[in-house]
Amino acid sequence: MAFFNPSRPSYVQDPYPALARLRADDPVFRSPELDGWVLTRHADCAYVLREQALFGNDPTLATGGMRAHVLEARARSPLGETPTLGSTDPPIHPRLRGLIGRAFTPRMVEDERAVAAQVAAALLDEAPAGQPFEFMSHFAEPFPVVVVSDLLGLNDEERGPVRAWAQALVRVIAGGDLPPEAYREGESAKAALLDFLKAYTERHAGDTSKKVISLLVEAEALGDRLSLDELLSFTVFLYTAGSGPTAYMLGNAVAALLAHPAALNAVRADRSLIRGAIEESLRWDSATQVLLRFAREACEVGGRKVAKGDTLYVMVGAAHRDPIVFASPDTFDIHRPLTNAQLLAFGAGPHFCLGQPLAFVEGEVALNSLLDRYPHLQGVPGGFERGGTFLLRGPKRLLLAGR
Repeated sequence: MAFFNPSRPSYVQDPYPALARLRADDPVFRSPELDGWVLTRHADCAYVLREQALFGNDPTLATGGMRAHVLEARARSPLGETPTLGSTDPPIHPRLRGLIGRAFTPRMVEDERAVAAQVAAALLDEAPAGQPFEFMSHFAEPFPVVVVSDLLGLNDEERGPVRAWAQALVRVIAGGDLPPEAYREGESAKAALLDFLKAYTERHAGDTSKKVISLLVEAEALGDRLSLDELLSFTVFLYTAGSGPTAYMLGNAVAALLAHPAALNAVRADRSLIRGAIEESLRWDSATQVLLRFAREACEVGGRKVAKGDTLYVMVGAAHRDPIVFASPDTFDIHRPLTNAQLLAFGAGPHFCLGQPLAFVEGEVALNSLLDRYPHLQGVPGGFERGGTFLLRGPKRLLLAGR
């Protein structure tokens, strides 16, 4: 399938024609380039995400080049074998999810709405007056970082250093051809973050703020111990999972509305449509384009025989445009009724994203704040530049104007 080349710049610009052709010609495609199975039908994608007995989230289940890459990355990573919520399976995953889920109750997430509104207002206050501003760098990227920091329980002085340490660790966790100083910086960041978390947990023992770190400390006091390494791993995970994808989600939603003036006008006139607009933007142009799973044993997917240890690329963007599930799938329709079972952007099954409710709160607050501040919001000709990769999709640059 020469037309399917996810490393090609034209694919990153617009993957949907190639994905539609692949779904029609070979929906469970064995990709030599990716060394795995590429799934493009909604039914197959949902099946693999939900069948935990057959498909795991732990990349060490993989064989071949994927396993070698994962083991090498972990050997060089300052976090080593420390488990993370995003790459574990039972029995580790249910324990971590149960602990962390204490901080994502509906009430706690809704409490973040007021914080998010204050953050949004402050960021928009800093936008240059009377001239276009770049939405991604001025708003979409810092906004979820500040919200996540508040959720963790960090103050303004703590937020900057913790984020910098997390970013240094993320760089080396991802692996790749990095200079030695990057790994030295990662080790230094780990030591600094461990020292910070140790002091923080001691300082906040008995804290009743119900922020994430305090809740995890409370859980330890109740007998469910979370090691400092696990707490560090979760802090890094929350910064990465709760900021980059959310920034792209916001950018994609704004870009989609600007590209569809009738939808933007409808949302301006009726703010109750904002939730539907966010859901439809997640379907039509999801920030998360791919989720990975690994076969625990030999099985079948869509009539194809999958070997134990095979890697499966769950193509969320393709599943969201499957005409069997969505009428006129290439049409952006903010009135389209959607369910969690149809939307796979946050995963499905045991690994369904705990942060989904928070992401929707952030999206609703961001769009409402933007339209409150700029009732006549519009794009700038030539002001859009695509960013991301075949895994994660969003704007690199999005110039906005309004009054």
